[in-house]
Amino acid sequence: MQRLTDGSGKSIAHIASDFRMDASDLSRILPLAFLSPKLTEAILTGRQPADLTLRKLTRGVEVPIEWVKQDELLRG
Repeated sequence: MQRLTDGSGKSIAHIASDFRMDASDLSRILPLAFLSPKLTEAILTGRQPADLTLRKLTRGVEVPIEWVKQDELLRG
């Protein structure tokens, strides 16, 4: 995240290359840095719905930016 916001102007592709990963993989996991605290806590403590998997969060649903809408994912 710091490399995207430090003013260097690096693109996701350049940053992905720095970490030896594919830009599409970085683009998929980057939104996870903006999960709501409530959703993050539920995941870390294993209280998220069984179908709310990493695969679903990175490929199955578009994670909304608003935390209130993210928290609706907890209801399954």
